[in-house]
Amino acid sequence: MTFARLLVILGGLLLLPARFGWAAESAPLPVERPSGSGAIVHSDGYILTAYHVVAGARRIVVVTSGEFRAPALIVSSDQEHDLALLKIDTVGLSEAALGYAGSVRLDQEVITIGFPFGLRDISVTRGRIAAMRTKGVRRVFQVDAAINPGNSGGPVFNRRGEIIGILTTKFSHPSGIIPEGMSFAVPLSYATPLLANIPEFDFSAIGKGRREAKADDKNGDLVRELARVTVRIETVRGDPPAPAAAASARAKSEEAGGLPRAPRVADDRAAREASPAASAAKEGEPTAPIQQSEMQRPKQRGLVGPEDMSLIPEGEFLMGTDDGLPDARPVHRVHLSAYWIDKYEVTNARYRRCVEAGVCQPPKNRGPFEDPARDQFPVTSVTWMQARTYCQWAGRRLPTEAEWEKAARGVDGRRYAWGNSQDPILNRAKNGENQPNQGNPQPVGSFQEGASPYGILDMTGNVWEWVKDWYAEDFYTVAPPHDPQGPPRGSFRVLRGGDWAQGPLELQTSYRGWDEMTYWGPTLGFRCAADAP
Repeated sequence: MTFARLLVILGGLLLLPARFGWAAESAPLPVERPSGSGAIVHSDGYILTAYHVVAGARRIVVVTSGEFRAPALIVSSDQEHDLALLKIDTVGLSEAALGYAGSVRLDQEVITIGFPFGLRDISVTRGRIAAMRTKGVRRVFQVDAAINPGNSGGPVFNRRGEIIGILTTKFSHPSGIIPEGMSFAVPLSYATPLLANIPEFDFSAIGKGRREAKADDKNGDLVRELARVTVRIETVRGDPPAPAAAASARAKSEEAGGLPRAPRVADDRAAREASPAASAAKEGEPTAPIQQSEMQRPKQRGLVGPEDMSLIPEGEFLMGTDDGLPDARPVHRVHLSAYWIDKYEVTNARYRRCVEAGVCQPPKNRGPFEDPARDQFPVTSVTWMQARTYCQWAGRRLPTEAEWEKAARGVDGRRYAWGNSQDPILNRAKNGENQPNQGNPQPVGSFQEGASPYGILDMTGNVWEWVKDWYAEDFYTVAPPHDPQGPPRGSFRVLRGGDWAQGPLELQTSYRGWDEMTYWGPTLGFRCAADAP
């Protein structure tokens, strides 16, 4: 072989990496970025965190208190309750004591620990359990500690130094408004199925951690122990979509009017026909024959009420849903006596007369209330007690939850006040009117197309509305069939209606919101009702 031929062969070999896409030096790996916090729940390297902290991550790294870094894998996860169990390849770690979530009480002092904003310095915040909330199948603790981004997935400890919950952001406030200083924690009890994946995990040790810590803890011994079992979690997220995939997604979006379609509530025809809602009006039929005949009865009796109220005649209607959240199930028939209900939400102008009479207290946020240009806007930022006081002053009362729902949907089981179609909601979203910062109230009666079968306006959208009832998730399973008044006691009052920042599910006439009686917000108002002869 000649020397020249040898040079040609060697040159070809040198060009092979470039020809086949090989690199002499591999491209640098993406750097992990802080994603959240977590807690060591077993010395063999098991970490409990929030699922959304690691969801979609290509690579997960756990950083312990001594800045020891170790790659982690997801052992088990529970997306419904926003929990994930990770495993790192190490042993001999300090592990957290676990407590009973069932022993948590209102106003109980708690300690939250995490890495806010992805900082290396750990943050310790003390607070209290402000409320215990239930939404659908989820129960969460409301903590009044100030929590920042990066704390998600971090542990919530009791004064014994036991974990009782994991901080989450995957919980939407029922009114759509999250007050400042509010955070939520998933009770540790929901992590039991995940902890069962740890070999020989000792469940009998739960609740037998440490003695109650002294309130002062001057030496900070407890806090140092808790910090040692709290970790920082860093992730590398998935690659951006390939150009072809992005183009395909864009094309589908354009076909749908430039917006992703909102997920539709289960719409199985056979299931609908088998349910009591089979008599519901079809989409595009705003009023079924049974609805029309029912509305003629008050006229035949010569009943005429106040101009600002509508008469809801005595009779049955379909309450609840079979394809919504568990607390709105099942569909059931309810018989109500006749009653009046306000055609519009109570306005600033009407509420001002009660304030001027020395009976009502001004709204908590007086800015919109005192603006003359907003006289015909719904009064907002009022508590349940303020709403009840106004209705009593006006010679009326708050409607029951059942009365509100019948006035909103009539007797044909429709999903929304106008019918079954989501188009009005999707059209508002398409026009940019349903964004969170665009959910501000409008003058009452602005959305005439959304009138209920009884001509009542703003039952879907505009503002959430207080009703009389206490909230109980399972009340529909025990509710009486005639004039239900709600549970005899409770911790929260029911909210209905929703504001325009909500999605198709929350805007359904069967959707049940709830909150403490003392809560108030910029999209929370009310209307009144009265008994009819």
